[in-house]
Amino acid sequence: MYPLIRSLLFALPPEWAHLVVLKLLSKYNETSGTDDSRQSVSVGHLKCANRVGLAAGFDKDGLAIEGLSRLGFGFLEFGAVTPRIQAGNPHPRIFRLKNDLALINRLGFNNNGVDALAQKLSISRNSVKIPIGVNIGKNTDTSNNDAVTDFAYCFNQVKSVSDFVTVNISSPNTSQLRDLQSDENIVRLLGVLVGARDAHFAQSKYYVSLFVKISPDMEEDETVALCRRIKDAGCDGIVATNTTTNRPAIRDRRRDEDGGLSGKPLLPLALRAVRIVRSAVGPTFPVIGCGGVWDAESAKQMIKAGADLVQIYTSLIYRGPRCISEMAVALGQKEQIS
Repeated sequence: MYPLIRSLLFALPPEWAHLVVLKLLSKYNETSGTDDSRQSVSVGHLKCANRVGLAAGFDKDGLAIEGLSRLGFGFLEFGAVTPRIQAGNPHPRIFRLKNDLALINRLGFNNNGVDALAQKLSISRNSVKIPIGVNIGKNTDTSNNDAVTDFAYCFNQVKSVSDFVTVNISSPNTSQLRDLQSDENIVRLLGVLVGARDAHFAQSKYYVSLFVKISPDMEEDETVALCRRIKDAGCDGIVATNTTTNRPAIRDRRRDEDGGLSGKPLLPLALRAVRIVRSAVGPTFPVIGCGGVWDAESAKQMIKAGADLVQIYTSLIYRGPRCISEMAVALGQKEQIS
């Protein structure tokens, strides 16, 4: 039925359609996918039902936590959230590139604030049996010099209601955010967050994994240097990658809209990044592959490139929930992928 549903949704402006989907999912009570223990996998401290997760950005404010948990995902990531409520960039700010099976967005961290998400997670946490992550960022009007305060506040608000936290220093839609990936900024920021993680564990004995989401648009040497700093700082893993400001093989007339590109054309850039990340951090450091994962074949390519887990977003919009179980079954146990 999804092709029919998609045609109705695509008749609406993209952001309206997305809100309709979240509203429907908030009422969703059926269980989709398969409950197959052979698909379960442990990556670092995370015990996932399968290797396929929901990427950040799909449900920034936790509007459909329980409904999304019933679609067959192995883990979920909500956000990005900031300390204070933020409207984001002016409309229109999402563009469908249907012939390219892609999206461009310049949302700009629009969200209801981390406190609101933390409250929703605290209500739903016990009923959701898969790992939950929260993607955190800084408010637009917070300078990079003060960004550590925003990130630390967000971490402390969600540390008791999430299994992992992803530090978003790579969104292209917040001015100068990607500058935080540089040496002097990242070392200080991650030092504070790792300290907060360790202090929380010492006090509560509850471990929250700390991931960092990186850009696909860096040069290889920049990616290697950043990944080594992330690992050396004591973080638990890397998400590769965020959206891209490049426009690889895009035909749509809206290709020149400002914002980050996601969807099928992102796959080669994301695969390249995952390979570089894996070579930089070694064989055992957790890596989540994100970007252009479209079907079973591309999911397997991501695992072969070095990812332990994958995340999807745009493929869910274009293909519907059936792609989740398709990928989960295809991946199965990592050693079975050939």
